[in-house]
Amino acid sequence: MQPEPGLLKAMRRMTLSLSVMCLAFVAFAVTNIEEPSLQTRLLPGHMRGVVPWKTFTVDDIEMGITAPAHVNVLFQIPPKEKKVYRKVLFGNSGYDVRYWGYCFPEDYEKMQQMKKRGLPGRVFLSEKERSVRRQKEINTRRTKFSLFRDYSEKKLNQAEYNRGRVRHQMEIFEGGTTCYLMTETPISIGIDKDGDGVNAYVEAHKKSDPDIEDTDGDGLNDGMEIFSLGTSPIMRDSDGDGIVDGLEDYNRNGRVDMGETNPLQIDSDRDGLCDGLCRVDTFSKKVRGEDVNLNGKVDKGETDPTTEDSDGDGILDEQEYFNCMLKSSKSCNYEAFKVK
Repeated sequence: MQPEPGLLKAMRRMTLSLSVMCLAFVAFAVTNIEEPSLQTRLLPGHMRGVVPWKTFTVDDIEMGITAPAHVNVLFQIPPKEKKVYRKVLFGNSGYDVRYWGYCFPEDYEKMQQMKKRGLPGRVFLSEKERSVRRQKEINTRRTKFSLFRDYSEKKLNQAEYNRGRVRHQMEIFEGGTTCYLMTETPISIGIDKDGDGVNAYVEAHKKSDPDIEDTDGDGLNDGMEIFSLGTSPIMRDSDGDGIVDGLEDYNRNGRVDMGETNPLQIDSDRDGLCDGLCRVDTFSKKVRGEDVNLNGKVDKGETDPTTEDSDGDGILDEQEYFNCMLKSSKSCNYEAFKVK
């Protein structure tokens, strides 16, 4: 039985209308597909939407800025930078602060593959974070050893070492890299323009020049003064003993070695005499000390500022100095112990 011509025509119109509606729906769906959100791309599922976000621009990193604690921080290394060391980038705070993060590739597909293995990028951890994770892993693994197995001390230690290692991959950040950071306490982020090992934020805080490696010109770069010796990067003589810091740390290795005076102590050997030359008192113009030439060396006629008894006679240098002054009308600065 053939359908009525009018009914057939109506069915055709209905089919055409449904087809048009389906095509319109598909077109709408395609044009409104959104890229995966930043949180979806970067964070594990349990962290999405839990804590706030903070994004730093390239200019922020160049000038130096503080990353807040317990906030998802995104930042990009300035593209013009060839490489930035992790310790410098985060202000050498890794031994005191727990922070972690990762830098991800620009290729979205590669990032998705890395995400399936845990995180969408290469991981970096502070020294303190690594230590905490390592100990936690060791404690977890240690409970799984059987009491009925005969483990020697050597095997046990080796097993704990192998199983206590943590995933840490990045020490050098290349220019243009985008990274994620989470820290337990605020830390500084910035680049190092002059190569002295101090990022821009720390330089601003210490009032040193971010474009000059040795701001005060004492022979020690700013990074060594701030992070190793603890001296001032803007004062040539941090302890005020008359000897510049670079001469007190004579080999310029950032440590007070044998035979060197301490650039943070006015009297390194505690014999009562200043390492260099210091005023006798606040109101006097007279000065006295051991390294009277202020050259970091023990010259003829000078006492040794690293030894409290330079001539080994059992009498402190200061006492011998006063004995000299009492018995001689001449100055004893340049001819120590001339009169005894």
